[in-house]
Amino acid sequence: MEIVLISDGPLPLDSPVRKLPFFFPARLIDMSKVSAKTVGEGRVAVVELLDATDAGLTALKKSWASIAEIPVICLVSKKNRREVIQAAALGKTDIMERDTPLAILVRKLKAIIPDDPLANVPKGLPAKTLEAYRKGNSFLESIALSATEGSNIQISLMNEGAAEILSSLSLDGLSPWLEAVQSHHSGTYCHSLMVAGLAGAFAKHLGWSKADCQEVIAGGLLHDIGKMRIPLTILDKANKLTDAERAIIDKHPMFGREILKPRLEVSVDIKKMAIQHHEFLDGSGYPDGLKGDRISPKVRLMTICDIFTALTETRSYKDGMPVRAAIGVMLEMGKKLDQVMLKQFAQMVLDRDFGEVSRQPQKVKGTSAF
Repeated sequence: MEIVLISDGPLPLDSPVRKLPFFFPARLIDMSKVSAKTVGEGRVAVVELLDATDAGLTALKKSWASIAEIPVICLVSKKNRREVIQAAALGKTDIMERDTPLAILVRKLKAIIPDDPLANVPKGLPAKTLEAYRKGNSFLESIALSATEGSNIQISLMNEGAAEILSSLSLDGLSPWLEAVQSHHSGTYCHSLMVAGLAGAFAKHLGWSKADCQEVIAGGLLHDIGKMRIPLTILDKANKLTDAERAIIDKHPMFGREILKPRLEVSVDIKKMAIQHHEFLDGSGYPDGLKGDRISPKVRLMTICDIFTALTETRSYKDGMPVRAAIGVMLEMGKKLDQVMLKQFAQMVLDRDFGEVSRQPQKVKGTSAF
């Protein structure tokens, strides 16, 4: 189900192609390196002609046979005669205007390669968990479009997804949910789905009302919405982040605030979970250095679930910590976290057959320069 993205060097910052890996397993191939080997089993190619050089296009034309057998979409500005001529010269392609809404491009690609989010899910998982995973994934895709295009967040889809996830947690437990979401091709989506499931299970463990449990699940799904404005080059980087890259990542709560502030359809509590989940009780967190009682119980819960997931998930540049080790690290954070709540969380994850919740690293092909 993979798509191959072809560009002359790193994808330009203005290219909508940068967002496609939020929706599909994707690889980026330099124009000069297109071949039957690098294209592999790619099902469709998207060619970005913005900033393409004559040398890059010449190399692509020479290797065109490598992708001639699969559908090819070329993105151009129809106001740029050079790009239109270049696209026509490549051969049989579907030419699309670069400023076409991302939703239309995604819909077109899904028509070519029908996307089944359950394709890579382990066999034998409960039906309720699978349906919850499908709905949670659909909502995450919708907020990627909302964040990119500035459209309204689909509250009905959010509420349906949160209700379905809570129902699956109540019926099937947390472990099947974690097994399902670890199969997602996107590390960013996997993280949000894991945090949402943990938040719902923990709120349920604390005896919170059904409405509050569903709201923290929705908060988990939305908590990293600000990351939709961060290049995937950084989000899905295969090795350790530099200090400069880490500083960009740390801006995601502020980006979340910018995205959510005008969204009157989103509750204040959910907005707080998205903006404040990196705040610490001792005032040492970000983005606002909030302290003590200014941090609500729902945000405190979200912070615990977010940190635990970050510590235990496996990424290409690090192994996930064992559950007990992660809890130990969090206990050592002392006054930064709500220690009463943390001990209740530890009881939940240690007193059940929880297993390891580390995300298994995906096999990455090609380069990552989205």
